[in-house]
Amino acid sequence: MIESRRRLLRLVLVPVVALATLIGVGMPAVAVPAAPPLPADATALSTPVIEPLGLFMASRGLDGSVLFSRGTPSTDSYTDFFSIGGQIIGDPTAVVSPEGAQVFARSTGNEAITSLVVSYSFPTAFQVIPGLRVSSEITAVRIPDRGAQPPMIRIFARGLDDGAIYTNLLIQGAPQGWVNLGGYATSEVTAAVTGPAGFTVNLRLVVRGSDNRLYSMVYNNTTGVVSSWAPIGDLVTLGNPTLSNGGATFDLRGNEVFVRGTNRAVFTWNFDSPGWVNLGGVSTSDVAVSISSDNGMQLHVRGTNNRIYLNRRPPGSTRFGGYVNLGGIATGNPAASGGSLITRRTVADQFIVRGTDNRMYGQIQVNYVGGFESYVAFGGPLHG
Repeated sequence: MIESRRRLLRLVLVPVVALATLIGVGMPAVAVPAAPPLPADATALSTPVIEPLGLFMASRGLDGSVLFSRGTPSTDSYTDFFSIGGQIIGDPTAVVSPEGAQVFARSTGNEAITSLVVSYSFPTAFQVIPGLRVSSEITAVRIPDRGAQPPMIRIFARGLDDGAIYTNLLIQGAPQGWVNLGGYATSEVTAAVTGPAGFTVNLRLVVRGSDNRLYSMVYNNTTGVVSSWAPIGDLVTLGNPTLSNGGATFDLRGNEVFVRGTNRAVFTWNFDSPGWVNLGGVSTSDVAVSISSDNGMQLHVRGTNNRIYLNRRPPGSTRFGGYVNLGGIATGNPAASGGSLITRRTVADQFIVRGTDNRMYGQIQVNYVGGFESYVAFGGPLHG
């Protein structure tokens, strides 16, 4: 019982004012050791980025820099990857901004850094987002446009010193300052806009806690915490969780989370109909989640033979149909774009993954009856 209470206390939000009261005004500063780093099952595999509208891809290069590729949605094609600089730990992330792509990453100095790739082709120098040392990748969510509000991107990261979750809001590219959301993470952060969204926007956050269970919070972009950290059932998990449609805003469906159990099967939890559901399989990667062009839900995972497998839930259904072997030999986590009806893309879905030669490979799904094209290797520098 005592140990359970300790675990719970680590996940309770501690306001800054209350923390100051506990420490005591005027007490001498005490050096606090950094929180343990994220465990290997959360950091071992690289995860590329493929933007849901087909506008760009991003990943970490073999030389530690950020690699970027511009997409052409009308032809479902991409340029060769090129380096936009930086030296990073883990993987980058990026979201659409009015001027192009806003890229975020964790520097080798454990700082959050960002670069704007203007028109998806012309990168600006990386700039530090000051005020926090981080010990995770940076998670970014573009806030949907609302009336005359300026463009906003909200980012999340794990603090290096305490393992807690922090957030920062960029308004027209300018950071507003880090806010401590408490908790304690042993995974990367997954975040997504939840719907329906009014003028103020709610986001759901999910992380794995110190007991290897998942915890969730709902955060309003304007007013702050809506619901504090709470456990998501009793499932003990491996690796990083993935929310449906994390980071994308054309379909606000951040109501389902996917993760591996300790038996490496894929599990899902729907916040609108709570309870863990075992989707089976034996996954050796995190789960890539996408929304296909017909509004279905699709999962991509790496199997024990390092091939990529797809599991699809048709629109209107509550059941996934089973795993389909898409072949290939992958050395990282897959990432899937889905297919958006609001662009001129003709794909039903598309995924990318790093191959054994450190090149990025992609496969396009053109329809839902065996409609997969062959793997295509993307040019440019090697990926790490």
